[in-house]
Amino acid sequence: MRIRTALAVFFLGASVTSAAPAPWLEIKSQHFTVLTNAGEKEGRRTLWQFEQVRQALLVIWPWAAIDGGKPIEIYAVRDEATLKSLGPQYWEGKQYRPTSFWVGGADRQFIALRTDLAEPDDVGENPYQTAYWNYVSLVFHRSLPGRAPYWYSRGVADVLSNTIAREKEIHLGRLMNNRLRAVRESSLIPMNEFLTANGRSRYGTREVEAWQFDAQAWAFVHYLMFSNRGEHQGRVSRFNKLLLEGKDADVALAEAFGPDMTPYFSGMKEYIKREIFQYARIPVALEVKSEGFASRPLGPAESVLSRAAFLVAMSRPAEARALSAEAAKLDPANPGPAEIEGALLDRERNTAGAKAAYEKAASLGSKRAQIHYRLAQMTRPESEPADAATRERMAAHLQKAIELSPEFASALSMLADLRSDAGDVSGVELAQKAVRLDPGVSYYRLTLARALWNARRADEAIEAARGAMSVAENDEQRGYVQRFLDFAASAPRPSPSR
Repeated sequence: MRIRTALAVFFLGASVTSAAPAPWLEIKSQHFTVLTNAGEKEGRRTLWQFEQVRQALLVIWPWAAIDGGKPIEIYAVRDEATLKSLGPQYWEGKQYRPTSFWVGGADRQFIALRTDLAEPDDVGENPYQTAYWNYVSLVFHRSLPGRAPYWYSRGVADVLSNTIAREKEIHLGRLMNNRLRAVRESSLIPMNEFLTANGRSRYGTREVEAWQFDAQAWAFVHYLMFSNRGEHQGRVSRFNKLLLEGKDADVALAEAFGPDMTPYFSGMKEYIKREIFQYARIPVALEVKSEGFASRPLGPAESVLSRAAFLVAMSRPAEARALSAEAAKLDPANPGPAEIEGALLDRERNTAGAKAAYEKAASLGSKRAQIHYRLAQMTRPESEPADAATRERMAAHLQKAIELSPEFASALSMLADLRSDAGDVSGVELAQKAVRLDPGVSYYRLTLARALWNARRADEAIEAARGAMSVAENDEQRGYVQRFLDFAASAPRPSPSR
């Protein structure tokens, strides 16, 4: 009888313990926000590591546009079950079960990672490579106004994704055993085919070929960065500088490495036969202290809504709506459920429904800049020029968005267009700020070109348009830029303002 009573007490205690969910905390540094249910210690550690990776990138890439663009939210979760709740599709069917993943939202970049994994040992690999890969890639592409070769951008992100922040130093470019095995065990892609491949080729669209290509890109970039104590590092730096100046990728490659890449390709073939590989060691930034990060508990509705926003970005509308409904019951006055519903309807191309939801969120005091930006976009007439009253309403929405998020490049660029069209030269400054924040976006550079033209600064306008052309990603974007350049070539040159 006593045994049965003890068992009953044990199971009752287990039931009560499992029923209480772990509280969620928000921990903020200057550059990242961590949301965690793994406890304050783990949250601060995760945030410290990302700040150290950011500092390391600044050391090796002093030219990088390290900040700007969409803010980054990191979900440092306690276990696999929580990670699964944020990305359920990875657990559907026989798929790879990630330990971290990344997704871009309308107004934020989201990272999710588990904190219950063992720290990498001396020969191990970073368990958060996926998260770091995306962060490195984001910074790299935002920094270069031109388009780097596909092999280079993939290889750089792969090499630096295996960055490990230790107590006293940061290791960049540690050996990735899976990449090394892949490149050793398969036939190498011929040099010319490898160097000219892009994301639309089979090496960017077919899983097996893409894995082979990425392994070779990792090997080639690792060789260029670290072989023989960095003997090619000067050429790599020269290549980066030329890309930063907007040089065509093929021209930059020839200027930095010479007209024939065969010696480097041959060097890589020998390099992958080695047993010992070098990497970079950088001291940690001592000024970054985890105890200095601001921390606060999230309320029940707030924590639910934060996860709903993540699920919106993950294209999981059913799960996002379920959490949103839960939050609405917890806090009926919270604008979050209307924000979630507006974002979902926006994705479903229900413009009228999305606008109504956004208006409700704004009336409830939404502090999401994206809500006010989308309202500005939706206020603009589709088939006719906006009248003065409409432009005023659009400007008010945009000014609210910028007030909430001063580095919201899209809102800055749109407001620059509005002001420039009205003859207000302050549009130039707004457009310039948008370009500084995200120099790789063609639309922002084209907005600057139009603002400069309207400000009677024709030569600068044409130069800005050429910059827009250099970063255009597709034929549609190139068409917009070309129409402006054609106009500028045929229109009377505006006299400089006095």
